[in-house]
This record gives sequence, C-alpha cells and structure tokens, in this order.
Amino acid sequence: MSSSITYADVLLPLALPQNYTYAIPFDLVPFVKVGHRIIVQFGKNKFYTAIVKRIHHEKPVFEPKLLESLADEHPIVTENQLRLWKWMSDYYLCTEGEVMQAALPAGLKLSSETKIILNEFYEGDYESLNNEEFLIVQALREQRETTVPQIQDMLQRKNVYPYLRTLFNLGIALSSEEVIEKFKPKTETYVRLYETYQDEENLKQLYGDLERAPKQLQLLLAFNQLSLKNRYVKKNELLALSQSDAATLKRLADKKIFQEYKVEVSRLGTFHEDDITTANLSEDQQRAIREIDEHFQDKNTVLLHGVTSSGKTQVYIEKMAEAIREGKQVLYMLPEIALTAQIINRLRKYFGNQIGIYHSKFNQNERVEIWNKVLNGEYKLVVSARSGLFLPFRDLGLVIVDEEHDNSFKQMDPNPRYNARDISIMLARYFDGKVILGSATPSLESYQNAERGKYGLVEMTKRYGDVSLPQIVVEDIKRERRKMTMHHSFTQTLTVAIQEVLANKEQAILFINRRGFSQYQTCRTCGFVYKCRNCDVSLTYHKFQNKLICHYCGYLEPVGRACKSCGTIDLDIVGMGTERIEEEIAELFPEARVGRLDLDTTRGKHGHSTVIASFENREVDILVGTQMVTKGLDFEHVSLVGIVNADHALYFPGFRSNERAFQVMMQVGGRAGRKQKQGKVIIQTSNPQHRIIKQVVEHDFASFYRAEMQERQQFHYPPYSRMVHITLRHKEVAMVEKAVLFLANNLRKKQIGETLGPTTPLISKVRNYYLRDIIIKTDHRTNDLQTFKLAIKDCLDMLRADKELKSVWISVDVDP
Repeated sequence: MSSSITYADVLLPLALPQNYTYAIPFDLVPFVKVGHRIIVQFGKNKFYTAIVKRIHHEKPVFEPKLLESLADEHPIVTENQLRLWKWMSDYYLCTEGEVMQAALPAGLKLSSETKIILNEFYEGDYESLNNEEFLIVQALREQRETTVPQIQDMLQRKNVYPYLRTLFNLGIALSSEEVIEKFKPKTETYVRLYETYQDEENLKQLYGDLERAPKQLQLLLAFNQLSLKNRYVKKNELLALSQSDAATLKRLADKKIFQEYKVEVSRLGTFHEDDITTANLSEDQQRAIREIDEHFQDKNTVLLHGVTSSGKTQVYIEKMAEAIREGKQVLYMLPEIALTAQIINRLRKYFGNQIGIYHSKFNQNERVEIWNKVLNGEYKLVVSARSGLFLPFRDLGLVIVDEEHDNSFKQMDPNPRYNARDISIMLARYFDGKVILGSATPSLESYQNAERGKYGLVEMTKRYGDVSLPQIVVEDIKRERRKMTMHHSFTQTLTVAIQEVLANKEQAILFINRRGFSQYQTCRTCGFVYKCRNCDVSLTYHKFQNKLICHYCGYLEPVGRACKSCGTIDLDIVGMGTERIEEEIAELFPEARVGRLDLDTTRGKHGHSTVIASFENREVDILVGTQMVTKGLDFEHVSLVGIVNADHALYFPGFRSNERAFQVMMQVGGRAGRKQKQGKVIIQTSNPQHRIIKQVVEHDFASFYRAEMQERQQFHYPPYSRMVHITLRHKEVAMVEKAVLFLANNLRKKQIGETLGPTTPLISKVRNYYLRDIIIKTDHRTNDLQTFKLAIKDCLDMLRADKELKSVWISVDVDP
C-alpha cells in the first residue's frame, strides 16, 4: 500500500534479523539519500546512527517512528557497499547489521551508549565553536567523560550529533572506542639546496660569500661530498661529516641556502628514494605482465604463482600504475599491514599522495578521514589488511591480494567470519574490476580454480636476478637423540650452520610456531598437569614473566615450587616455545645478539617495528620467531633459516594441516638468501620421510597439489565439498548438549547434506563456556547453494526461537 509519506528502511549496527523502517520528516525528504547516515531512536531511550538502505512510500504494518536527523551532508556509504553487505550476510549466515558493524569505523557508529572523552593532546583554540559546542567542551573539562544522553539533558536538545561531529572533526573530543595515541609514522630529515644554488655559477659565488663563516662553509662542502655519493642527503649524516651542529644548519636554512624536509620511512629498514627509479623489469616480470593482460581479456581474476623473491611486487606496481592512469582506484591487500612498511615505501615513491593506508594502528578519527578520502576519490591506491574491503570505493578498477593463501585473510571472530580473498573477487565484480591473487604457495581452492579455467594462471619460476632457491637440508631429531649429538633443541648440523653464520657476520632466523617457554608444567611424581581454570587447556609456562598463562582467556597463575596435587617438589616443564629457544641460543652462543618476534614481544604499538628494525639494522644476529617471520619480510643478510621442529605444523589437527605446513615451511624458507646469494634452510623433524617434507625439499608445489587434492577428494573435503562449521556455547554443559542435539536432529530432517556430529572439540571449554560442534558438508557441485544455506538458517532460527535453548550462543563459520 503506497502513501504520501516517505519512508526509509535502515541498517542498524546490531544483530537484527531484519531492516527497520522509519518515517522521514517532510522537511528532510529532499535531503535523505540511500547511503546517508541518520540518527534514529531504537527502543525507548536508545539512539543509534543508522544507514539508509532504501527509500519508498510503502507504509509498514506498524506505525513507524520518525528519524531524528541527518548525521552528514552527503551519503557516506555507496550502493555497491550495500550490495556487498547484503551478499555477505546471505553467504556467511549472519545479519546485515553485523556486517555494518564490521565495516564502519567506530567514529561513524555513535550511539547513546558511546562515551565522549576530552582529547588531552588537542593544542588548538576554541574560537570557531558555537555556544552549544563550547558548553560540551566545558562539561568534558570538568567531568573528563560524558555520554550522549547527558549532553542531550545539558543542552535540552534531542539532536546533539551535529555538535559532536564538529568536536570530533576538530580533534577536540574522542569517542570511547578510540585509541588516543595516534599512529606516528617514523620520519627522517633530509637536506637539499634551494633551487637558486643548484645553478653552478650561483654555487661558486656562494663559496666566496661563506669564506668569512668557516663553519657554514664546512657544512656546504660536506653536503657536496655526500651528494656525489647519494642523491638524497640525510641531516644526521651531514652534521656528522661536517662536525657541525643544528644551529649552524639553521643559519644556512634562514639564509635560504639549505632546506630541510621530512620523509616518512619504513621502520623495517632505510629509505632509498632512488631504489625504484632504477629498477628494471626482468624478462620473467615482463612476460608475467603480458600474460596477465592476455588473461584479463576474457577473465576477471588471475592467479600469479611466483616463487619467493621472484619480483611479484614489481609486477603489482606496474599493474597498479596502469589502472591509476586509466582513472581507476586500486585496493592492495596484504595479510598483516604492520609487517609491510617496506612495501609501502616503495609504493609511496610511485604514487605519492594518491596512496592511503588503512589498518588498526590508526585511531578512529584517522580511519574516518581515510574513509572520506576514498569516498571523494582523493586516494587512488589503498594499502590495507582485510578491513580495506569495506571502504567506499567509487571506481575500483583493480584488487591485488598478496599472499592470498594466508589465513590472516580469514576473519575468525566475531561475525561475519569472512575470507577477504573471496570477498575481494565479489567486490571487484560490482565495479567490473579485475583481481590479481599472488602467492608462492597458492591455496588449493585458488589453484584448482586456475586449473579449471575459472581464473587465469601466470607462473614465475625464477628468483629476481637469477638468485638460486635456498638449499634445504632435513635433519632427523630421533636419530640425533639416539646418537646423543643434540645441543639442547638443535641438531649438530644446525648448530654448526649457526656458528658459520656468526663467523661470516651474517644473520639467521629460527622458526618455531609456539610462543612461551614450554607447552606445560607437570609433576614427575603424580603426573598432575597445570590447567586453566576457565578453559580445557594446559597453562603455558612463560619464563620471562615467571607465570603460567592460558593463551585462550589470559588467565595466569604464579609458578609454584611444590605440586598442587601431591605436594612433592618434583615439577618439570615440557615442550618448547620461542622463549626456550631464545634462552638456549644465548647459552650455546653467548657472543650472539638474539631477538625474539612473537605475540609477547609485539604487544606494544611499535613492538613489532622495534624488533624488525633492530634485525634489519644488524643489531641482532639471530631472530627467533613464530609465524610472524614468514610474512613478506626481506632481509639482505639472512643466509640461514632453521625450522626447529616441523612436527608442530605437520601433526596439527584439521584437514588443512598439510597445506598450512607446506605453506609455512616454504614461506619461512624463502627468507633465506634473497639477495645475490643462495641461502640454506635446515628442517628438524622426527619424520624426515613425511611426504610434505620431501615436497618442501624439492620445492615441488605440483606434486604437493596433486597428492593433497587426491586426499581431499577421497574424504570429501573442500574444494570438493562446501562446509559449514557451527559451534554452540553455554556455561552449563547440560544446556549446550541439549541444544546441539536439537540442532543436529533438525539439520538431518532437512536432508541438505552430510551432518557430522555433534562432537566435542579438542578444546571443549573456553572462558567457562562449554563448546560443541556440528559440521555440515554438501557436494561442491550443488547448484542451489542458497537453498542449502536457507535450510541451515531455518534450523538456527528454530533453535533461537526455543524458549529454553535461546540463551545458547551460536557461531557459524562458512568455508572454515
């Protein structure tokens, strides 16, 4: 039934099963557009910012509330974003509100529950504020923080959002979700001559003018000496060579002779602005670009399979530049943005101010600013982790997913549990854009799509500069232990190799995918194992903190001398982690400088940068690390990589364990010998005959792929099936057992595929919640995937509707 009243269907950042409809006041009808952010009342007293999804004249069956006001002058969400959000909610069995919650920066999601705090670091004045805005600032000065309802009461106004928006935009106030400390990029100061003195005649005259100022003349001579070697002269190097001080340099700057300028530099290494300008494409890179262009004639997605250090990044840069020249926007996704400052510097030299970086290191005000610059088309290239998918692109021409196999692209918690690689392909489709997926070890799903002709396939089999692939040596831990030639956790071969690296003034990386000192603490007398009181896992011993810590909930307890069960003083620590390896290396090689790269050493904002910078600057000889060391880092002086215990990866439970093990070992091995010298990789394992180990040694992705796909097909695992993993959680074990049986029975009645379970997972209790699992598999050839998903959704809705069982938490993971 149509009406003269205009209505808006809106999305709220809540897990609601449907969209809500609000009436648009007559005076706002001309201004409200799809994608606008509006203020609405939801419930009796709560206010939220919502996004307009649809405008119409169809009167709903209930009497809708009026929307309160517009939060922005222009829409902040595009129609393509709304289409993507809807697709994601259907595919990943979640609500559009949950997708919106993940997509929008917190600075765009104010609600009546949001706390407003004063930014203590604001240094500007308040002259531009109106009376209402100044009153809010005064209240914040007195109370330090306040809420939206309190501000409404104080101003006696319902709509206070325009005033808050002004304070947020000026940086005077912050929402409680924000991190006050802003991301501060590392910069270095460079010095150059003013244009006047770049003329040879003027420079000669300047020498004569400075004869009466010997210190200034000395500084000028030092500048000329440095500029003969380097095109760009660093301030600190200039002052050191000339033995001058900053005051002398300032006097020359005041005379308009020298000019200082700052350049943002990588925390992973040094800035060389002319690195890229002299880069030449190899024949392999030129061929790869030609083949990508050929595939793009009839395909939208290309898989670029190139060995480590083959020069894939330069291929990406060429394709980015081409898209930007055509007026298109580009999204370049990396698995972890904190690890990629080296890449970002290379891109800045090509694209300058057209490049934006979007990741969790930025606070919410900065994220909103980046959001707006992408929306306005100011940023032509965005480098991001998986969250960059949600930015409001206007004309996206190219998406590049580097290290497309990496599981960091999979969102694990909370909803939506999406895979950014898959979403990138759907996103590009809305713009008729192209996608390049790049990896040295592609995921099986991507490689199968390329084999079947769904994607184009381009292969780069040579390292750039014809550097050899690393030599891989396998050492049998069991044999070495029998011969009693182990040195702590290291075989004789690895120990000797480390000695050679230190003697040659080179560097080594030791990889073990477990943090902490040991896996658990146990009593030798009674066998008691120290476990978390909230989770069904053993506590990990961390020697640096001298505590037993749960890696799931954070519970910790001090290390005791006597067993809690029998009282005997006979405790032992079992297993190994990064802390233990670090300590053993320090004991075996006391002269070596050892660093550690894991979650514990990188918790601080700049923790990762500090560790990597010290390794890059050769302040550390041996770096011990977890999986973080496998991701895109390029160290010139690393000649040795040691995988301390490959069994941890090989025997991890899960159908993807072989794939993950192969990828991790190939990637970490790729860190060795990347600059003009063949490196060495030593893999320690108790099963040197394992198929995966042999394939890694031979760098044989093809045989790995064939064998793994045969196993997947035999046991009906992806990509030969579609899989949905459902986990139920509750604090009462009887309740979760009842709920999981209820759900499993209903799923079987639907006859939609193979329902496995219910099962108790390996870790059956986390944070005092008991867990139960169900897995549903269906044939990958099922055409009506939507019917399959709708049947699952129907069963989940039945569970949520049950009065007794609705308190059970449900998490759904599609394509786990």
